[in-house]
Amino acid sequence: MDTSDHVDSPTTFLMPNLEETVAIFPDNGMNPHHNEIYPQSRAWITSFNKMVYGPKMQAFMNNCNFELINTLCYPYAGRDGLRATMDLHNLLWLYDEYTDTKSGRGANEAAAVVQQSLRNSEFDDGSWLCTMMKDFKAQHIDRAGSDNASRFIDHFCTYVTLVGREAELRESSEVLDIRGYVSMRRETSGVRACFDLVEYCLNVSLTQDTYNDPVFISGYEAAMDLICWANDLYSYNMEQAKEHGGANIVTVIMKTKNLNLQAAVDFLGGYFESLVSQWYTARMILSNRPGKQYRDTVHVLDAYGDWVRGNVIWSFTTERYFGINNNIIRKTRCVTLNKPFCGAIDLAE
Repeated sequence: MDTSDHVDSPTTFLMPNLEETVAIFPDNGMNPHHNEIYPQSRAWITSFNKMVYGPKMQAFMNNCNFELINTLCYPYAGRDGLRATMDLHNLLWLYDEYTDTKSGRGANEAAAVVQQSLRNSEFDDGSWLCTMMKDFKAQHIDRAGSDNASRFIDHFCTYVTLVGREAELRESSEVLDIRGYVSMRRETSGVRACFDLVEYCLNVSLTQDTYNDPVFISGYEAAMDLICWANDLYSYNMEQAKEHGGANIVTVIMKTKNLNLQAAVDFLGGYFESLVSQWYTARMILSNRPGKQYRDTVHVLDAYGDWVRGNVIWSFTTERYFGINNNIIRKTRCVTLNKPFCGAIDLAE
């Protein structure tokens, strides 16, 4: 995508201090079961990684330490819950990397396999993708409450459908406006499925009436957007180097508001603060309502807060976004833009 009308060929940009902004969310530490559970999840996803990628990509995925984000984002989960969250996150990242290499048609074909695998017990095309999804469902989703399981499957099927649409937009170099992008990003992020596991880990089941409550929706969407916008900020350099920058809120802000890169990043920082306020307001209103239903709702919103904080912290304790310079960039918040394809992983190796 050509953004020359909006940027003056910058070589660096300064990120807002999102760690400071998310400090409003309590630091509930790390899940005590991490050391026991993460080798199990790593072994599970590695069996599928080996079917898809060569050693170079496998090493990169291992260095990303996807299991750790769940230890930070679900500090309250028991062993079974933590394993479910780790497996889901590993699955999501593998699917994301896999479909990033696909055309719109290829991503839509992958989506069809996932949907059939989750909804049709008789379906089996012999693919690694089908095997992975069926195994995940049998190990985790089938053990959840029926409402929670149904919601998870619906959300995950929507996720893969919209990832296919994202691939089509990438092919045509189309960049959505902010409203359209936010709506799509909420689905392509996989965060809804991750939030579904919050209920599973807390052993609560929110009613559909709760999900229809405008106040709860406000807090839910604020938490979801906080995660998505942080991920887009931190992944921007990597994505623009792979020429995938069109599917990123930074690029969308630049185009929609006719801003240069630094101004767009600054705008993101200010909006991030307003989203925190939106979540806090929703929590405060719900906490003043009587009854167990609303106590459960507040517990769930607080768990989303763990997710928001944990996501930001994890982004600087892994090589996923900033490579071996993650500690330096965490301190300075100054990012040097990579040239196109600089440091990109050759999936064939």
